[in-house]
Amino acid sequence: MPRPSRRSEILLAASEQFREHGYDNATLEDIGARVGILKGSVYNYVGSKEELLLAVVEEPARALLAELERLGSDRDSSVTVRLRELIRMQVRIFADCYPAAFVYLQHLGRAEQSPQFAEFRDMDAQYMAAVEGLLAEGAASGEFSLSGEPRTMARAIVGMLDWMQHWFTPRGRAADMELADQLFALAFGGLVAGGSMRVLLQSIPAEEPEGDGR
Repeated sequence: MPRPSRRSEILLAASEQFREHGYDNATLEDIGARVGILKGSVYNYVGSKEELLLAVVEEPARALLAELERLGSDRDSSVTVRLRELIRMQVRIFADCYPAAFVYLQHLGRAEQSPQFAEFRDMDAQYMAAVEGLLAEGAASGEFSLSGEPRTMARAIVGMLDWMQHWFTPRGRAADMELADQLFALAFGGLVAGGSMRVLLQSIPAEEPEGDGR
């Protein structure tokens, strides 16, 4: 009778090791120890540490892309509804693929170093373009009053979500979706009132910092 595969255990152990210690400091020995196997046994499932990292980040990356495609095909919902769903989707993937999704965020820079990661760099670009497109559509329809260019506002929202890698821990679907709606409310308030707030700030003289006399 063949032995059951331990690949899923190894991927989970690797994602935890990469997140806690960073890719460069993680070793296959330590990853194997988390599972209770020797380094040599890890090679039964992957050929290298980089291949292991690739396997870890593949699930959240593909899950994100699949959800984006689904969201992009929805033309019956308002921009506001779609933006809320996008944020809820992002938090759901963070929870479902925890902590692999955060390993993905932490190591996107490797896309520039390794041809194997080029596909993930393209996925990240698609995600940013989707958020920017939503904000531009919302501004054009009058749903949003942006305080800046859609590209800038999109980066601000994505940055808020990406920062979750430093503090988020899944607490269950209901609690996670409540958190997602709190983040959406924060973003939505700025998107709706951003333009008027910018005009208001422009009418208030800014105080120049005191110089040192030089």
